[in-house]
Amino acid sequence: MKVALLTNTISKPGGAEYLTIAMFNSLRSSNKFEVKMLGREKIADINMLIKWIPIDLAHAIISNYEYMPRFPLNLLKFKNYDLVINTRSNEVLSPAHVHYLHWVFSPYGIKDPEVIAYYRHSYGISNQSLKQGVKHILHHIQLKVTRLVLANSNYVANLLKELGINARVLHPPVRSKEIAQFTSKTKWSGRKKLVVTITRIAPGKQLELIPLIASKVKDAKFILIGSLSDENYYVKLLRLRKLLNAENFIIMPNLSRHELYGLLGKAMIYLHTAHHEQFGIAVVEGMAAGCIPVVHRSGGPYHDILSEDNMCGFSYGDLEEAITIIKDIMCKSYHYEELSDRARTRSLRFDESIFSLKIKSLVKSMVREHKLSNYGIFISKA
Repeated sequence: MKVALLTNTISKPGGAEYLTIAMFNSLRSSNKFEVKMLGREKIADINMLIKWIPIDLAHAIISNYEYMPRFPLNLLKFKNYDLVINTRSNEVLSPAHVHYLHWVFSPYGIKDPEVIAYYRHSYGISNQSLKQGVKHILHHIQLKVTRLVLANSNYVANLLKELGINARVLHPPVRSKEIAQFTSKTKWSGRKKLVVTITRIAPGKQLELIPLIASKVKDAKFILIGSLSDENYYVKLLRLRKLLNAENFIIMPNLSRHELYGLLGKAMIYLHTAHHEQFGIAVVEGMAAGCIPVVHRSGGPYHDILSEDNMCGFSYGDLEEAITIIKDIMCKSYHYEELSDRARTRSLRFDESIFSLKIKSLVKSMVREHKLSNYGIFISKA
């Protein structure tokens, strides 16, 4: 069976990119599927890929990658495939049999004004954008007529429901077992007063909060790790660090995954500052290393990962509450070993192996229960 995975970019290290890669790897491991990747990137950068995925997988992607310059794609191209999965449906406007959404496709129709404000700020959308309105209508139509819509979290699925879209939840893959094994020798008593945050270093992630918190918790070191995608924002954070005299706040961009695991294995706390985060892969990565998560009381980190019960971490509503929680963990760290163990155990529910089983089962069930139309665009019942 020939399967095509549609994507936007693939070379940069990010959660959405890794989902496409994990989906490719899962399906190609079965001898029932021949998998190709179609993307808007002209060339998938092998030098970038091998920094964060195994070299054999990187070469497999390169040899099965095809550049598709603009979307919607040439529909005749789809005739070459039995199944088309759009892995970036909130960005890539193209017909497919399966659409996966990492976030809602536009702010129109969402009821919560705070969520709308976050969306507009993060994606740079003006209040009156005709182009965005047209895209909203086209996305809405394609999702309504497709056979299956997947969302990366219950939080996103509930937002989509407000837009009239029923989505099935498939949590993204996380290297939980790999990280847990890499950091398993680190005992809680040997951890340092480190607070780690992993994210794309760009506006919309509320990263300005980190130097603010660091200036109030001087006996801890705060490390921000992530891909550097906005040079101006990076400079802004450095200026804020100097202004607040927060010398215990350090930015370490573009680390390898093993360097990342090493820091997580030494840290006590994983701090997530973004409000209304769609899921929060980095939160789970921190938990897999035994870090205690401290996340904002919104979005996927709170609703899906912590499950709103704070049994494997803490949530906060404002800056002062976050500072209080972090100080308490640092001052009474001996109380939190059991919580660290619970966080690690919870992270295994999101391991890549579980994602792999689910996506293969899902695709096989679609093959059994449906046949594809002659044009390879929509699924009809057999």
